[in-house]
Amino acid sequence: MFKSKSNQTLGKSVESFETIIGSSLRVDGNLLLRSSVRIDGLVNGNILQEDGYETTVAIAKGATVTGDIRAKHVIVSGNLQGNIFSSDRVELLDTAFVSGDITYGTLGMQVGARLEGKLRQADSESPSQTADVLIAQAMQKI
Repeated sequence: MFKSKSNQTLGKSVESFETIIGSSLRVDGNLLLRSSVRIDGLVNGNILQEDGYETTVAIAKGATVTGDIRAKHVIVSGNLQGNIFSSDRVELLDTAFVSGDITYGTLGMQVGARLEGKLRQADSESPSQTADVLIAQAMQKI
């Protein structure tokens, strides 16, 4: 009755991370990314992909981010208190907890992942406008 697609493996993304925020590290402030980042620690601030770049943000199991995320690809296995704006794919793994709205191109969600917020599939205008407003606000605070 239900067939699984073998080429769509959730949580098996092969990513290369130039930056890793270790489990003993706490960052207070916004991150503006040109390359992918994996977060194992604590981030209090927005995580924003710089215009013209394509990045992946991965929040590891046990990690916490308090702030909004704008990136091409977002993988959550830890805790996020904020909104996600993704032009491509959002993956919520079984240990993920997201308290915020998610705007996505495609979405993968494992059994056990928890979400307190709204899901909205991206259309051609609204996510970029929302993300542009978010970036402008974050840049004013820097």
